[in-house]
Amino acid sequence: MTHRSVASARVPARSSATTVALLAAHDRLRNGQATITDGKVSVVNVAREAGVSRATAYRCIELLSLFERVPKAGVDESKAARSQSGDRELRAAVRQLLSRIIVLEALLETRDSEIARLRALLKPNGR
Repeated sequence: MTHRSVASARVPARSSATTVALLAAHDRLRNGQATITDGKVSVVNVAREAGVSRATAYRCIELLSLFERVPKAGVDESKAARSQSGDRELRAAVRQLLSRIIVLEALLETRDSEIARLRALLKPNGR
């Protein structure tokens, strides 16, 4: 067994379909189109809207990156505002890259399943 297969056996991979469902649920909540929850944008509500567990949602880095950090009490508000405005460009770039990653992961999953299907056709007598 290779090192990669040992690692993947311990930590199940979250599918890109789950990530897409979480990000779509987040978008619905942000657009005021909640179907299951009260419409508040939170990780718990996103999980409910996507039909996955809270644990799955909290492991989705792509989703967590969409939630802005709340400044701590006592932090200079003007400094926090400057920091947030500077971060908007970075967040937009991160969102764009995450979307691209999700699309590429979905393409890889499709390609992998097609390869598996073709290999099964090549095996004589289903071996």
